[in-house]
Amino acid sequence: MEADRIHEWLRGPMVAVATPFTEDFELDLDALQDNIRFMVDRGVKTGQGSLLVGGAGGEHPVLNVEERKAVMTASVDAVNGEAPVLTSLQHTDHRVIVELARHAEAVGVQAGQLGPTYYYDSTEDDVRRLFEIVAGETGLTLMIYHTWWDGLVMSMPLLRDLAAMPTVRALKWSHPDDNAYREGLRALSGDLAIIDNSNNHVLSHLYGATGFITHLSGFWPEYPLDIWNRLEARDYEGVRDRLAAFKWRWIAWRAKVAAVTGGEGPFIKAAMEAVGLKAGPPRPPSIRPPEFLLAELRELLEECQVPHVSAAMASAD
Repeated sequence: MEADRIHEWLRGPMVAVATPFTEDFELDLDALQDNIRFMVDRGVKTGQGSLLVGGAGGEHPVLNVEERKAVMTASVDAVNGEAPVLTSLQHTDHRVIVELARHAEAVGVQAGQLGPTYYYDSTEDDVRRLFEIVAGETGLTLMIYHTWWDGLVMSMPLLRDLAAMPTVRALKWSHPDDNAYREGLRALSGDLAIIDNSNNHVLSHLYGATGFITHLSGFWPEYPLDIWNRLEARDYEGVRDRLAAFKWRWIAWRAKVAAVTGGEGPFIKAAMEAVGLKAGPPRPPSIRPPEFLLAELRELLEECQVPHVSAAMASAD
């Protein structure tokens, strides 16, 4: 997939792919590949979606470097060229970031998600230097990740500087200020493929975003794809209705899980297991949601007619 045509292939729902573990918390690459095939076979394909592996949804903070590399390799193999694969490069050590980027490029990952290093607060000059280092050491296409909640709200001059780097071709975008969010979309959507990271499906699409991040394709690929197709058809009222039918209720349930345990693994893996996929537990200190929340989830999925994997596979046959 050619980087200069990224607006064509980095489109639709970008799936935050969960990293499955066995019950004793070992990496389960067979389950990862099965889950990826489930998503691809159910519609997550080039121009209609992409896969972000080893990100926060894939619990990268609790993976070691070799595990993160293994996730990249297994994911690319499973996709078999049918959808773009992106991966997180985030780390506190710039040498590890470069190592991850080089591996991603070597195994055929289409792009790497990169934001400021975390733990220590970054300045804007720190961010420029980090991107210059990574862009100078690898040819991997880079997607800016605006992690403003970690302390640095990027200015428009910084974003323009990053966008001017030859390998920077995408932006995963949210902003604490609504006006600045719109300005970023307006100013950068021509140069960068922008993935909405703020649940502003309609607004971002109106301003030129090429997709949105989602966990939901991990257990119900058809639902985000339907939302995307409605966006592309400018059926914005239909998008609102589809979001109200499930996603807004899902977000409310997800907040209850967050009050019990941290990370993204607990809620996305619970939904995957509820529909019959193999996901395993999150790694400690995170835990599976308690039974009363799992029962509430099962009720929500049933009410919203989320298909079980066996039923979905049968209908595909």
